[in-house]
Amino acid sequence: MSEPVFIAFASQKGGSGKSTLTALTASYLHYLEGVDVLVVDCDSRQYTQKDYRDHDIVVINETPALKKAFMNFYRKFGKQPYEILYVTPADAIERAEEYIKEDPNVKVVFFDITGTINDMDLVNLLARMHYLFVPITTDTGDMKSSIRFANKVMSEMVAPGGSSIKDIKLIWNRIPVRKKMKLCELIDNYLEELHLSSLNTVLNNSVKYSKDDGTGKRPAIFRSTMMPPDRQLLKESNLPELVAEIRSIINV
Repeated sequence: MSEPVFIAFASQKGGSGKSTLTALTASYLHYLEGVDVLVVDCDSRQYTQKDYRDHDIVVINETPALKKAFMNFYRKFGKQPYEILYVTPADAIERAEEYIKEDPNVKVVFFDITGTINDMDLVNLLARMHYLFVPITTDTGDMKSSIRFANKVMSEMVAPGGSSIKDIKLIWNRIPVRKKMKLCELIDNYLEELHLSSLNTVLNNSVKYSKDDGTGKRPAIFRSTMMPPDRQLLKESNLPELVAEIRSIINV
């Protein structure tokens, strides 16, 4: 049996979408594609994945239509919601490995981590990832921060060897359209000079990525740690394309 793949959505900038991408990708793989996943929340300052899970429980229990959909889904699904571990960066790998020993079916482990690489515990944790995906937006400050972070990881951790990192890719996130803009293409050319590259898939700037309240005439959830994203909301989201591209890279 192959060892689980360790991946993280990481950047130095807060609010870049790391935690949202973690929840969306983990849920898509686990609930729609049947890939057993584990999520390890390493941001002990706030534990965003815990906030998501707690919120999911409240919304599902308080929305009759969603509660019914939840019960119907699990009758067919045959498995439990994926586990979320809440740890410090220093303990993350050990706790993940302990869990995997108990559940060897886990294929992908998502680590939700802060992006700074000025803390040795975080540096050591980043070095144990197999794949890193760095969100990047067209906002000048965010863009510079993401490129700086990816370049530093590439030059100081990947290129010299000694880390577990096999590849690092940037993800264009919160783009106004569903395809890469001219600016994205220009930056992609610059990334090549740094021996970096971005995914072909882009995620557009849509409120659906944070839709987790079940409101509206037809209650539906897109981002949830306990249910798959609503199929109607999946349309034109580029999430299926993103997951397919990520799977092709991590070979799962």
